[in-house]
Amino acid sequence: MNRITTAKVGAYTIATIAAVNSFGHQVHLLAQADLAPLFGFIPSEWVTPLTVDLLAMVALAVRTSDTVTERTRKAALLPLVLAGGLSIAANVAEAHNTVGIIVGVWTVLAYILCELFVQKMERKPASAEPATPSRNWTVTQSEKDARKRAGYDRLDRSAKAEWTRRYRERIVRRNPISPGRVPVSELNAEMALSD
Repeated sequence: MNRITTAKVGAYTIATIAAVNSFGHQVHLLAQADLAPLFGFIPSEWVTPLTVDLLAMVALAVRTSDTVTERTRKAALLPLVLAGGLSIAANVAEAHNTVGIIVGVWTVLAYILCELFVQKMERKPASAEPATPSRNWTVTQSEKDARKRAGYDRLDRSAKAEWTRRYRERIVRRNPISPGRVPVSELNAEMALSD
């Protein structure tokens, strides 16, 4: 088993323990509240806790997703805190002593922490190097002119690096490198001379 799979098994085991623990405590608390059944026959004390645990899972999935905007990721923090808080509150309310309180808080926090770490393991780190073929770059006159037009001197260090990376990627796309690392335009020029 690879590391990510092992971590996932651990995270889902912790999640199962936390969910069962929290779910049971919520059911017991709601049973004491003597809620009316939904639609006259569905026991509310068994259905309502699902909304808490499922909300926590969805919010955590959104928080750790690479496909959502930063604004959505931040917005998902509220339902995650609410659902986690309700689970912890139910666990603490059902605790009979200090150890029960610690265990009730820990099970929920352990799942959230574990899931965050698993999601970090799954993300592929962004490559620091551009995906363009390597080339011994010298600053050409055309690049100097482009820098001048773009206001290169006013950019900070990271913006200069990003501008240079994008500019050179465009140059490579327009003028790809052959397997022998000679620009295609130079090969074409050599072939024209040899004809």
